[in-house]
Amino acid sequence: MRTATVNTRLYLLLFAIILLQINGADAQQTQTFKILETVEHNPDYFTQGLELHQGLLFESSGRYGKSKVRKYHPDGDDALLETPIAERFFAEGLTVFDDELFLLTWRENTLIVLDPENLKIKRELMYEGEGWGLASYSNQLVMSDGSDTIYFRNPGSFKIEREMQVYFKQHTVRRINELEFAQGYLWANIWQSPMIVKIKPTTGEVVSFYDFTELVARHSNGNNEKVLNGIAYDAERNAFWITGKLWSRRYLVRLD
Repeated sequence: MRTATVNTRLYLLLFAIILLQINGADAQQTQTFKILETVEHNPDYFTQGLELHQGLLFESSGRYGKSKVRKYHPDGDDALLETPIAERFFAEGLTVFDDELFLLTWRENTLIVLDPENLKIKRELMYEGEGWGLASYSNQLVMSDGSDTIYFRNPGSFKIEREMQVYFKQHTVRRINELEFAQGYLWANIWQSPMIVKIKPTTGEVVSFYDFTELVARHSNGNNEKVLNGIAYDAERNAFWITGKLWSRRYLVRLD
């Protein structure tokens, strides 16, 4: 299970230093958000991925022996359907592509493909390395592994077709986690930070930062596992559903 370490804290210190550069002349790169709705969220869910598809939310929850996937209406929290994932897997990010639900696993080198209608497993594909976040972009799947690199993969074979480094000015931005593609950009959680970043999918440049310290403080209670995680774009409302691991609330926010 991913928890904070000394290296994590050192990285976050460096990340905070990077964010200081946003002040002054670069102030336009720090953006604000507005909460449009607040909805109950299952506080037992160790949220890894969040996706809105055909009016329903799909969510993956991690941890060995407890991993699962569910779908439910955005205006509530009652699961319409929930399926457990085998105990040997730690479920990670998920996305929908071509009417199939793709689910990463953390260290098991396995991509699980499910039917979004009944959440039954259709097939599995193998890959190397850790799986963290997953999104759909054009005709590819976009994957993060906790580093500063994003991988563009073939949906059929899951083979890497392109790699892209994420950066802000002269600094690389690491610990890229949950991913979402919307409004022509990739949006990403930075693990163990209150930040969501907006990334150009053609270059990897971070063009905006969104600081959710206010929401993290409402839920963390000193627990470093209760981090911000989960981004799902609602095109009809031009807003994003966001939540966190073990959070009791989910928020619909407008990102300016």
